[in-house]
Amino acid sequence: MFKMSKNWYPVVNYDKCIGCMACIKKCKRRVYQLGLDNKPKVVNPDNCVEGCHGCGNSCPTNAITYFGDNSDKKTINSCGGCSSMDNKNNLNMEIFEPAMCCDTGLCGVSINPELLRISTVLNTLKKNGVVVKRFNLSSAPMKFVNNKVVNDFINNNGVEKLPVILLNGKIVISGRYPTNEEIIKLLNLPKNLIDKKPSCNCKSDSCDCNGGCC
Repeated sequence: MFKMSKNWYPVVNYDKCIGCMACIKKCKRRVYQLGLDNKPKVVNPDNCVEGCHGCGNSCPTNAITYFGDNSDKKTINSCGGCSSMDNKNNLNMEIFEPAMCCDTGLCGVSINPELLRISTVLNTLKKNGVVVKRFNLSSAPMKFVNNKVVNDFINNNGVEKLPVILLNGKIVISGRYPTNEEIIKLLNLPKNLIDKKPSCNCKSDSCDCNGGCC
């Protein structure tokens, strides 16, 4: 049994940190979150397991030390949360999309709400250390050519059947984007990771947000 501790948590040296997100990917106890400067922030220090060096061991620049670390304290290379999510990280999702005006398709006057949803979801996942790669036909054509599964799909079905969603190299969805629930299930993620609603700080009497963020 691992002991959660308020006397042990990571400290990031931002002079050394290169923003690679290795620590966020390693730690799935949600100790970290990606900051606006694309650097990891320790937001839930109480979630850290006493003695765990999982995120520090994964840091390529040795930018992570630990509050409470000393020679008398028993240490472990990786806690249960780290190792269990290491297995989950073997789930690799890729999205191959039709040709669009930009990487996300969120340009121009009229924005497709489905593209807005999937972009928002992928950004949320990225902030929590889960990276889903996406490629569209206009900006990354060679990704389609070099991927035999996707290439064969297009030859057999045409580009009008894009997008296709690959999980570990196999097509799991075609012709549409996955729902939030499908993403959670396919990547074996916590149920509230995507649909967690932000708190509202609006104090305006004229606001109609009803508890959401304006």
